Amino acid sequence: MAILVHLPSFMAVPITAALREAAPDITVWNGREAAVAEQVEAIIAWGLKPGVLPAYPKLRLVCAATAGVDKLLAAPDLPPGMPVTRIVDPGQQAGIAHYVLAMALRHTRALGRYAEQQRRGEWKRHPGRDVSRCRVGVLGLGEIGSEVARMFAAIGYPVSGWSRSAKHLPGVTDFTGDDGLDAMLAHSDILVCTLPLTPRTEGMLNRQTLSRLPKGAFLINVGRGEHVVEPDLVALIDEGHLAGAALDVFAKEPPSADDPVWNHPRIEATPHIAADPSYELVARQCIENLRRARDGRELLNQVDRQAGY
Repeated sequence: MAILVHLPSFMAVPITAALREAAPDITVWNGREAAVAEQVEAIIAWGLKPGVLPAYPKLRLVCAATAGVDKLLAAPDLPPGMPVTRIVDPGQQAGIAHYVLAMALRHTRALGRYAEQQRRGEWKRHPGRDVSRCRVGVLGLGEIGSEVARMFAAIGYPVSGWSRSAKHLPGVTDFTGDDGLDAMLAHSDILVCTLPLTPRTEGMLNRQTLSRLPKGAFLINVGRGEHVVEPDLVALIDEGHLAGAALDVFAKEPPSADDPVWNHPRIEATPHIAADPSYELVARQCIENLRRARDGRELLNQVDRQAGY
């Protein structure tokens, strides 16, 4: 039994260490160079280039190192029957929700405006906006989106959520389907995207959909960068329809040097830091699923490949 860690070094090193500590009886390789291909039964990865998977004839399982699996499912040579699992980490869910709340409160309290005044040496107060008059819409009510919605509701924001099926969360108004999406957008002063990336959701936040938000609305994206058509977002901010955005994810990470997000005064850009999963939890869930796969038992957090999450 052996596991290959196929990740950038900043994740690979601690996950490899956590795997070895949790299961000293399992061989763990950090990187393909040292791995014995015929012994690899599980791969932990973020994405897989063509040709990687066919190199491992005994592979039983592909484990995502995070909640998102879009880049793994995009691998062109992923065998049809190969199980893919994702990480479910309550700590990461809470961390992402904290990030979203921080950005929402910064916007609601106009803290960016006061920061600009500080740089100009200007002392000027502005009328405040109570959270009870700032409607929040959450796109996607999976584990992360549900945690985001609950935290907003707990501190008094009116909250709505849109998902494939109604979730019935306390204090959250449910919307589903295309008509429900239009209705929620029209009543969202802050729109939060926590969606998984699928063919249906790619490019979903474009000029047409973002224009349905009320004038002065604010976007927070912690889903995937590919959800947003960035030129459309920037144009709607520059035109004054949107107040701004907080973006933690981008289609290209890092964005190119000439990307307007680097210097736009109404866009908060952070380098995909809303929250990382617990590396110890990544290790434990991968080990457990490999043992389950060997025994023919049901896997934890197995991805529905047709749905994309």
